[in-house]
Amino acid sequence: MVAHRFDPAKLDRLNDVGRLVDLNPDAMWEAFGTPGATSVVEIGAGTGMFAREFALRMTAGTLYAVDSEPVMLDWMRDHPSVDSPAEIVVTDADAGSIPLPDGIADLVYTVNLHHELDDPARMLAEARRLLHGGGTVAIVDWKREATPKGPPLEHRVAADEIARQLSAAGFESVRVHDVLAYHSVVTGVAAL
Repeated sequence: MVAHRFDPAKLDRLNDVGRLVDLNPDAMWEAFGTPGATSVVEIGAGTGMFAREFALRMTAGTLYAVDSEPVMLDWMRDHPSVDSPAEIVVTDADAGSIPLPDGIADLVYTVNLHHELDDPARMLAEARRLLHGGGTVAIVDWKREATPKGPPLEHRVAADEIARQLSAAGFESVRVHDVLAYHSVVTGVAAL
């Protein structure tokens, strides 16, 4: 499968508030099952739309918004979040090599990144490294079915395949949550 990559020149699409209807932050946050998270990592943060949304749902702590695209990083730095109980730290890194300590995170998540990955196992290994025992990984991505928008069907990854990848990466209690119309939410827990 050839990865389908988002074109950074279309950055404005990432800031379309209409995305918050299809990708309801409350539904995702509830599916993540980490209401008390104080250390969160978003891999592939783009312009930080979901980092800002989830930082508002945290009671304190730090959300690391990780991306490797200079255009995205610049946008996040030029548009800092305000009025959030959690600090957002913009972090320049590849999805498979993030300069944060082992076991730092309660939650590591991605939104619409998984279908773009050339090596999902590498990213999942990095997520596992970042999570403490009992921490949660959450993968939100397009369902592998026809939808009125989104990447080509042949570039999408089925939820059961993502679940299999999480299990292969050593995550336990892997679940598929059907809480969004066009996207799957797949979660797993890092072994203690």
